[in-house]
Amino acid sequence: MLNLDQHLRYERESLSRYPRNPDGTIEWGPVPDGLVLSSMDSDSVELSTAIQHATPNAGSLIFFWGSLAVPTVEMGLEFTVTHLSDITESVPEFWIYSPSDRVVVELSFSGVVTAANMPVDMDDRGTA
Repeated sequence: MLNLDQHLRYERESLSRYPRNPDGTIEWGPVPDGLVLSSMDSDSVELSTAIQHATPNAGSLIFFWGSLAVPTVEMGLEFTVTHLSDITESVPEFWIYSPSDRVVVELSFSGVVTAANMPVDMDDRGTA
């Protein structure tokens, strides 16, 4: 489990860089197509394979849930793959951030799995 400071840091690095819908999901329409790695119905893909494909360098993954009532957690990739079906049965909507790959994966309540590279902002280019 991450503490609040860790949660906020990872959220700033990841989810906060995307436009968001009122329900907290990422608003993918304005995200440049070049950033989106894949977007598909969760019934048409093996979720663990999609995550592994989008995050090939991940040592660990950060899981964000729809509420801070459920603490943000960091899990190793192998643990994630092993327990992913249990996670999706318990929580139908969540976001995964791979700090090493700079990739976010969103599993939406509607069943769409979208993976995207992080948008680059001015700080990433070394200028303010």
